[in-house]
Amino acid sequence: MNIPFLWIVDPEEKAPATVAGAIDVIHAPYRNDPLCVLGIPLPVSVRAVLSFTELGSLPAALLSEALGLPTVPVRAVLRTRDKLLMRRTLAGVLDQPAFGVVGRDEPAPGDFPLVAKPVDGSGSRNVEYVPDATAHAQRRTALAGHLWESFLTGVEYSVEAVSFEGRHRILGITRKRTNGRPYFIETGHEVPAALGPQEEQAIHSCVRRCLDALEITVGASHTEVMVEDGRAVLIETHTRGGGDRIPLLTRLVTGADQYELAVQSVLPWAPVRTTAPEFGCAEVRYFPWQDVTVDAVDGLADCRAADGVVEAEVQVGAGDRIPVWRYSHERPGHVVVGADDRDELRRRVTDAVARVRPRFR
Repeated sequence: MNIPFLWIVDPEEKAPATVAGAIDVIHAPYRNDPLCVLGIPLPVSVRAVLSFTELGSLPAALLSEALGLPTVPVRAVLRTRDKLLMRRTLAGVLDQPAFGVVGRDEPAPGDFPLVAKPVDGSGSRNVEYVPDATAHAQRRTALAGHLWESFLTGVEYSVEAVSFEGRHRILGITRKRTNGRPYFIETGHEVPAALGPQEEQAIHSCVRRCLDALEITVGASHTEVMVEDGRAVLIETHTRGGGDRIPLLTRLVTGADQYELAVQSVLPWAPVRTTAPEFGCAEVRYFPWQDVTVDAVDGLADCRAADGVVEAEVQVGAGDRIPVWRYSHERPGHVVVGADDRDELRRRVTDAVARVRPRFR
């Protein structure tokens, strides 16, 4: 975007030695100490502070408010980073599952089955399915302090948006696929989701009311909902773009870049590229390997050359152990594929995945 910037990097992050366009790269432990960014010496010309990551959202908001710059309010970030605060803020505003705190709020018989999760978790870490009152009694001590929610059934979607002075531009709706209980790890996403007009309207209404109630006025957001019998029930929202290459999928089918629009939401003069959609639909699919030790992975170049393949990556190699997935970070790799229609997309995804040939020990 040709905007000069300073890049603040946590020591736990891996940063390249040089960054194109950066004035400087500053190291600060903002993940464990969000307030540390207030001590960074900055030039007077700073006009915005941005983060596109979960752990950078709070320090970015703190520094923005301290400098008097446009930002997602600190209170909004805190409400989305803490899932219990989010639930309490949205109570009575829109449809939510029954919820409470394990060890403090006893679920009613009709609240089962449950999903228990850390109030500040991300990446599906330590999410647990609790089928009934007996299992809850057995796990109550181990899960004490976790948020419990009634288990939702239906189809899960995510909604990618950018807010401009309180106006929410919805860029797209993603159909999400998971491997189900007990850990609900996401296995793939498709954009745009196939929806009827009433379902789409219900999702849009749910997301707009959620963002308004949480006071998310600028920047990117990623909101997850479950559609049950035509009604949209909120799962959670985040003051950042989605993970799992969802912003890429959205750009491929709409031409809208969520990151650039998020920059423009706080820097109205910032240039945003206008591009035509490349495909009618697109999907990311994660390679399904679990509970194996890798000897080698063949065919990645062949996969990248297949029709419609935009991106194919594998994060494992010889000797790496792939566990049974409990967190999204344990998935071994993915492929992003685009096509003009859904039938062709399914064919291309199947072909691309088949071209990657793992060998296990």
